Amino acid sequence: MERKKLRYEYLLERYFTNFHRILLTNLIFAVPSAVFFVPFYLLFFVLGWSLPVAILTLIPLYPFYAGVVLVCRNIARGDSDVPVCKTFFKAVKENFLPFLLHGAVVYAVSMLCYVSISLYVNLLSLGWFFYIPLFFSILIALFLLYAIFYIPLMNVTYELPLKYVYKNSFLMAFFELKNNFFATFALAIILGICLTMTAFSSSAAVLLIILALLWTLLFPATATFMYVFFIYDGMTEIMKSKDEHNKEAAEKDQGKKPQRLSAPVTEEDLSSIDISTLKDTDDYIFHNGRMVKQSTLLRMAKEQQEKSE
Repeated sequence: MERKKLRYEYLLERYFTNFHRILLTNLIFAVPSAVFFVPFYLLFFVLGWSLPVAILTLIPLYPFYAGVVLVCRNIARGDSDVPVCKTFFKAVKENFLPFLLHGAVVYAVSMLCYVSISLYVNLLSLGWFFYIPLFFSILIALFLLYAIFYIPLMNVTYELPLKYVYKNSFLMAFFELKNNFFATFALAIILGICLTMTAFSSSAAVLLIILALLWTLLFPATATFMYVFFIYDGMTEIMKSKDEHNKEAAEKDQGKKPQRLSAPVTEEDLSSIDISTLKDTDDYIFHNGRMVKQSTLLRMAKEQQEKSE
């Protein structure tokens, strides 16, 4: 009998099998990164502005992060032959405005956490009791980080109003602690590797080159892949359960016998669906306001296409 693979084995297998796709995703993301980073870098170092001004680049850059998230999501869940360029730019096009808002929210949250933690760290010399608000500030920052894991992933996976994206993300930040911890641990390892590589810098110029190479070739897509791998399955299970519960409750109110979530809708026009993007798996995708198995949707689309020919 073949031994069942451990979770970390799937992680390493999917990462290194698709490393060339991870690398290409990083390279694509590096282009808008450079475009938006240069002016804020000049403001920070030439004019002496503060860190909050320097990382304002996060807001205009975040819509392009949608492409990184979608590519990494597809790789992390085990899809084979992920078309990087097509997937990347499709995600950016379809999620540009929501991710622009997400960028502003992430920036505001990051600055709030940075200011709070910095304030209490500086106040520690005045008394031990400042450790208490510092502890709670770090704890709140951690849960906000968990919510930030889910916001972009949920946005590219489900067709939901933004208020539900944020509501579900904050709920999963609390109720998916095990997966969130694993995701954070994986990110800590990646960050530790990157910091170790910067330790070999002999000057500011060398440090800048190393940081630029890490950002261009490794960090954004690798870090995204790591946290998405650990939270994706839990997120989809919760969303599937919620959708099934809501559907059964609605049918019960109408006096109908509950049906399977992926029951076919024969009169639905599926001609606009690109069959090549679907896979014959039991993974659920969001379609016209409901969760449907990819295999079911693929079968329905093929049958309708054959009838029309």
